[in-house]
Amino acid sequence: MSAMEVKVFRLRATVGFFEADVKLRMAPAAYWRILQNAAAGHAALLSAATEELRRGGQTWMLSKMRLDVMRHPSLGETVEVETWPSTRIKGARAYRDFVLRDESGEICATASSLWVIVDLASRRPVRIPEAIVALCHDPGYLIPPMEEGWLTGPEQVQGETEFTSYWSDADQNEHVNNVTMVRWAVDALPLEYLELHEVVSVEAQYRAEVKVGEVVRVRRERVGDLVRQEVLNEAGVAVALVHTRWRVSG
Repeated sequence: MSAMEVKVFRLRATVGFFEADVKLRMAPAAYWRILQNAAAGHAALLSAATEELRRGGQTWMLSKMRLDVMRHPSLGETVEVETWPSTRIKGARAYRDFVLRDESGEICATASSLWVIVDLASRRPVRIPEAIVALCHDPGYLIPPMEEGWLTGPEQVQGETEFTSYWSDADQNEHVNNVTMVRWAVDALPLEYLELHEVVSVEAQYRAEVKVGEVVRVRRERVGDLVRQEVLNEAGVAVALVHTRWRVSG
């Protein structure tokens, strides 16, 4: 089977110490990393990886991503990610979906993501090439859709946490990576809340870049099981919006 015929890519990984939280569950940021590692592996196999796009002055950038968790894998568990480019692709928007299974084959989590190819010089999106459109696939899984339009920030700010972006927070596009934004959102929540709850879903939307050395503020509002957060840069502009839902830990 040729690389172009690999419609669904699979990646196996073990939940290690650096992927688990203090309760030994797979942490929200760890989901972001493993899912995108699978996406990168598939893109490389399909000759559509970031490294290849950069040679033509372009790159992939994540615009939006949603994760829904049925059960959190624990430290030491082996999991398998299935991923494929979705048939919902349109214009400059490329969707990619994911399923995360445990060793018994049960689905632990699903995810959907929205990507754009950006011209590095103008920092503007470009139309998805037909060669990539032709790779789209629908394996038949029910993946919860992302919210339509823009996510919303807090209506009544209940708390604010400040973070500084460091060298280790940045990626090859020379801006803070999207995993860091999710980590900031979780770390900005009160410790007593995190001690008693586990995440059910995470949806993040990325609106602008954050450079190394910038100071950001994460503002939050909790309404029931929903936490709305916005990441503001030094100019007070929302660079990311994050919605999380939580349940009481078992």
